Amino acid sequence: MKHNSMSHRRRQEVWVGIGTAILIAFLFPSATVTAPVTLPPVPSPRAIQASFRVAPGLRVELVACEPQITSPVALAFDEKGRLWVVEMRDYPNGPPAGQPPEGRIRILDDRDGDGFYETSSVFADRLLFANGLLPWNGGVIVTAAPHILFLKDSDGDGRADVRDVWYEGFATKNPQLRVSHPKLGLDGWVYVANGLRGGQVRRAGSKAKPINLSGMDFRFNPRNPDQYEAISGMGQFGNTFDDWGRRFVCDNNHHLRHVVFPNRYAKRNPYLVLPAVVEDPTEAERGPLNSGVRIYPLSQNWTTSSLHEGRFTAACGVFIYRGGILPADYTGNAFTCDPTGNLVHREILRPHGASFRSKPARPGVEFLASTNDWFRPVFLGHGPDGALYVVDMCRAVIEHPQFMPPELKNRPDLTHGKDHGRIWRIVPKASKPRRTVQLGGLDTEKLVPMLADANAWRRMTAQRLLWQRSDVGTPALHRLLRESTEPRARVAAAWLLAGRRQLTEGEVVQLLDDDHPRVRQQAAILAERFLVTSPLVRRKLFALANDGDAQVRFQVALTLGELDDAAILEPLAAILEREVEDRWTRFAVASSVPERAGALFATLARRESWRTNLTSDERRRVVHELAILIGSRKDDKEVTQFLATLLGRSPAGETATRLAGLNGLAQGLGRRGTRLGNYLRQLPLSDDVSAAIDRLWQDSAKTAADRKLPPSDRVEAVALLAHADWKLARPVLFDLLADPVQTVRLAAVRALSGRREADIGPRLMRDWRKYTPAIRREVSEAMLRRPERIRILLAELEAGRVKRGDLDPVRIRQLLRYPRVELRRKAQALLANHTSEDRAKVLARYQAALKMSGDPRRGREVFRKRCATCHRVAGIGVEVAPDISDTRTKTAAALLAEILLPNQAIDSNYVNYIVTTTSGQVFTGVIASETATSITLRRAENQTDSILREDIEAIQSTGLSLMPEGLEKDISIADMADLLAFLKNWRYLEADIPGVLPKPGQR
Repeated sequence: MKHNSMSHRRRQEVWVGIGTAILIAFLFPSATVTAPVTLPPVPSPRAIQASFRVAPGLRVELVACEPQITSPVALAFDEKGRLWVVEMRDYPNGPPAGQPPEGRIRILDDRDGDGFYETSSVFADRLLFANGLLPWNGGVIVTAAPHILFLKDSDGDGRADVRDVWYEGFATKNPQLRVSHPKLGLDGWVYVANGLRGGQVRRAGSKAKPINLSGMDFRFNPRNPDQYEAISGMGQFGNTFDDWGRRFVCDNNHHLRHVVFPNRYAKRNPYLVLPAVVEDPTEAERGPLNSGVRIYPLSQNWTTSSLHEGRFTAACGVFIYRGGILPADYTGNAFTCDPTGNLVHREILRPHGASFRSKPARPGVEFLASTNDWFRPVFLGHGPDGALYVVDMCRAVIEHPQFMPPELKNRPDLTHGKDHGRIWRIVPKASKPRRTVQLGGLDTEKLVPMLADANAWRRMTAQRLLWQRSDVGTPALHRLLRESTEPRARVAAAWLLAGRRQLTEGEVVQLLDDDHPRVRQQAAILAERFLVTSPLVRRKLFALANDGDAQVRFQVALTLGELDDAAILEPLAAILEREVEDRWTRFAVASSVPERAGALFATLARRESWRTNLTSDERRRVVHELAILIGSRKDDKEVTQFLATLLGRSPAGETATRLAGLNGLAQGLGRRGTRLGNYLRQLPLSDDVSAAIDRLWQDSAKTAADRKLPPSDRVEAVALLAHADWKLARPVLFDLLADPVQTVRLAAVRALSGRREADIGPRLMRDWRKYTPAIRREVSEAMLRRPERIRILLAELEAGRVKRGDLDPVRIRQLLRYPRVELRRKAQALLANHTSEDRAKVLARYQAALKMSGDPRRGREVFRKRCATCHRVAGIGVEVAPDISDTRTKTAAALLAEILLPNQAIDSNYVNYIVTTTSGQVFTGVIASETATSITLRRAENQTDSILREDIEAIQSTGLSLMPEGLEKDISIADMADLLAFLKNWRYLEADIPGVLPKPGQR
């Protein structure tokens, strides 16, 4: 939405018509503004309407505006056709101290039927940052973090007198990043986007253990609010379904994300590490620093980040259109708002494996765009007429002050426009106004046929009313399921019957045989209840392993994991072979075999098609992934049987596949703190298998040392040597520390890092002065993995062979805070004179840099040496930490404060974490992704570590940014002047643009 949509990295913030006094204050923050500021008038609805450019054949109509609504952020139509609107009037900073919140919910009526909602009344007020609503059971469900509320008017006076808190604990740190978008799913549960910041959520008033929503979204059963759970996600301000229950979310610079992998399937296999549960389907190229894809605004807006200019930075309100009134080719399209670009984007989806691929509908042209900066679309929805409705917040400033440069945080126009707001409707040019449809008065027999309506609002409203009337209408639903020619109606009827425990075995069989693939896909989910009791349902489901539709096969792979029976192996093998290129289907299969990964591999190896239909690379991929699961489980019998199959004489045991299998096994065991070589020695292996393993060790040593081979082959061999007998591995790995190929050198350091031999630490440090910065960083990581190596590193520091400046600040901070007392004290004694001074004093001392004429070219070298491990500017460095490249609108003083006081306004997406495993290993980095079973950390050089949750002994936030304090110890005042000059002017260093670079002292 307007706030939720905005970047949490100080990205794009638009302002309009600011007076001269504000402009002076922005350009010269030390200037004192004494003259009163005159704010520009808010454009009229007619002026905004005239500014629209919409897709051919369509028109934009005004539905509602001020004074009927102000600061709208979400809408919904109830069964009476009334328009409910959420108003966030006190955005962005909330109410003044001691004042009540200004958030409201209004109900609007179009009593004369002309399409404009002229009548408005307040249903509920004093709501703090309410941002979403869903009509339910005569009232409305409202998202208003930290709560989800149920409001109802019980006495008929038009105002809510019932205000029940259903859930509590959602995060409230920023109004842009809060729970939102309640949507009713096909299954009768309500799904919400968590807003990115999650929370510890439970039923209000309950003493139950809260659910951690970190990295997750949330759903609950409105018929029984005691039922709720964390689900896969996560969405910021956007959450929508298509006709078949497939869910999509968005965040500020990801305008469209398909939630592919449900959490309930992910968590059933504790050994599966999922790198993600959502797919970015767009084929459009993302921008610099992984920013949003390109958009094409028509307005003239000012941005604080030119690298993100013309790209999604405020994506919100993602919506799948299903209304039926727009031309047929609009159905199923994805629409996303970008209020900073003053536009609505349209993307066309097509199935691709288990997910989708998408592309803009018209290259270079947006679906709806305005030339006026005041058009702030934040939310999209269906109406009873099938039109596409657009909520326009209509504000001068849409960015939250938390993400603005300091000199703009108190600008006087932050709430300019709060008493305005518009709702627009997009319809075909030739369409005529339609009377509001009244579904609330229909009896159940008339309501059930509405499940077949072409208009999604009518279908979903009918479905919602039937969920509320859960004790009636069952015979009509059975008839609809059996007889309807509309596949969406059959699915809706099936879910309603399932929710009432009235769906029969015969009906599930009918659905599994349905002609429509999306019906079969839903049937595979509904079949889970019958898997144990119905042989017929099992046979039908097994047959769908060879279905012609990829998404059906994906769901079958997920559903099969609900059956604890070896009979699932053959259909899973068939699915895996057919979908070997689709990572989501491979994950689905893996989730279904927490204790049968080895048996699945044996099943594959017996199949003729395994040898004839798959390429060597495909077999290697499958074997490697299954071997990781097997190694992670550490079941001796399963590993022994896997090795017997892998190292046999069949083509399943070809050399490339054998290496992939052993490496996967080693990777899985490594996650459990076990080295493959040690583990193999205690297994009862046959002589043939043992001999085959010995040959692979020898082959790996030869491959790793052979400089004539491709680096990728050598790196794979090095990874295996990390687990070989030390007598074999030692000379090869030590020699590779001087290999000319850096990827091989890095692989050698990582291979040594996980081993425990006493001579590794001294050998890693021996050539310290010869290492490149990248190798030094990896060696530092290896040395800090184990306490005995830290002692060696500290001894090197004490002897002066390692300089304090050789270690990156994150590692220094880790040493100074190391858990073991004796090592921490030793580090503090050695590095005491390098700890941070009082930050205010440091900032005051470095003010001198602002008066010096820095050299941006010298500053480039300062950046390369001190900042490039985590930041990327002008093609230098890596994209790990926040974007600092766009600095044209930041003063040098603001940049200096950010450099020296990095934790003053820290973004929690970039807080450094320390993870300790049960095997004693220590990992650090920002959390790149989280799933039910694992976390992935990202650190400097864009390196990642994935750790199974069950192996985590402790996870601790440092509370600090990746950007360390104390940089002044390595950057003199003169260097700082140069660095600031580079950050301000890097764009122009290589360009022949006379007069662009400032004169000395001008920045």
